[in-house]
Amino acid sequence: RDRLRSRGLGDVYKRQIQTRMEQRSDWAYKELVALLKNLRSSGEDPLVMPGSIYGAIGLCQFMPTNIGHYGADGNGDGVVNLFTVPDAVSSLSNYLAKHGWNKAATRAQKQKVIKSYNRIDIYANTILGLAEAQGYRAE
Repeated sequence: RDRLRSRGLGDVYKRQIQTRMEQRSDWAYKELVALLKNLRSSGEDPLVMPGSIYGAIGLCQFMPTNIGHYGADGNGDGVVNLFTVPDAVSSLSNYLAKHGWNKAATRAQKQKVIKSYNRIDIYANTILGLAEAQGYRAE
């Protein structure tokens, strides 16, 4: 730390950290507002709703701002509830379709679409491998 100060880098890092903290707080606020809007429409209690440490919710682990864009009412009850299988599957299918998924796509194209949802290679390969193990072929 003393070396950073002696080189004048302490202030540079402080400004970078402050800027990043402001960006993250803006992002977190938008996610919270989206979550509360979704909870208001679904009637769920925010105090008992499970979620990840990063704020993702539901079986498909959507960030709250994605619910309005990709959420789908899979069971026809008029509410998008990502904690029900029909809504979670319909919402994730909607997300993938809007990001380019189609049956005729190559395996590489499908992997790219999955990576728009989760950027980790092993995740995309695992999802495609599980699908293939169930008889689905991603050519």
